[in-house]
Amino acid sequence: MKNKHLVLLFLLVLLLGYVGRRLPWCCQSDLRSRLVPVPEAVYRIQVSRKGQPDLFLERTAAGWVAEQEGRIVPVSNDTMKALLEILGQTTPFTPLKENEGVAAFASASPIHLRFSLQDRSEVSLQLGLDGQDSSGPWTLVRFAQHEGVYRVRGALRGSFERTLDDFRSRELLPFSIEQVCRVAWHWPPDSSIFWEKTDTATQQKALSASPSTSALPFQYWLNAVAQLQNLPFADFFDESREEEWLRLTATLMTCEGRSLTLRFFVLEPPDIPEDIRPLHRQGIRSLPRYVAHSSANPRNYFVLTDAEMGARLCAGP
Repeated sequence: MKNKHLVLLFLLVLLLGYVGRRLPWCCQSDLRSRLVPVPEAVYRIQVSRKGQPDLFLERTAAGWVAEQEGRIVPVSNDTMKALLEILGQTTPFTPLKENEGVAAFASASPIHLRFSLQDRSEVSLQLGLDGQDSSGPWTLVRFAQHEGVYRVRGALRGSFERTLDDFRSRELLPFSIEQVCRVAWHWPPDSSIFWEKTDTATQQKALSASPSTSALPFQYWLNAVAQLQNLPFADFFDESREEEWLRLTATLMTCEGRSLTLRFFVLEPPDIPEDIRPLHRQGIRSLPRYVAHSSANPRNYFVLTDAEMGARLCAGP
């Protein structure tokens, strides 16, 4: 009799296990976990996206750097701190039904992430579709270490849907145009002109005759400078040909004594990069002709996509 009870108990456990494994996911409790167990141990992140070259974020002795297609730029500590905090947040993981998860994941091009940790282990996962409901934003996540798709709280795609350009500064002017009191222009080989703004009026002091093409007023030229924002990068620019292409050097000074040097180059004929894919990714469809450089951002050169504005800036006031 006792053995019969044990057999019945064994069968009951099997039945409960069988039924439990087939209960709908919605009946199971959410998990709470981190995307990466020990985010402070991450020293390398590989981001792979369809149609984009792989992006690498790596911790070095000098700090974090980003690398893509052989180009390396430093990444600020604040940027990486915010990114690692996202990885370290404990957040709800809601498992989806198998068919539902596969179908939902196929609706958006996934972002593949590979995290290398200091103990030589790796965490690999994919970010899928993201959305929002009454509880806030969510993202579908699938881990390489085990099966299943989870709805994870947080807008995760935006944190990793980046390119190298997103970590580069596009600043050309570190102060406002209204702060500028003096400007000196120089055209190669030896033509220069100087402007100064007083409290009551703006006066011109010509050190030598300006080029015949410079017919734009002082404020008109400064207004054009103020529009130098969010320009595409001119990574194709050959620095060894600066002297050949340089058209104008302008030094801007504020009343407080701050100064800035802007240089404008004209590519004649327009230089054709060997690889035009970086231009297309930035939305540039025509051959660049005008390039700008700022002493406030010495690592980068920028494309002036508006040819009319490029001609205006090179002409001076």
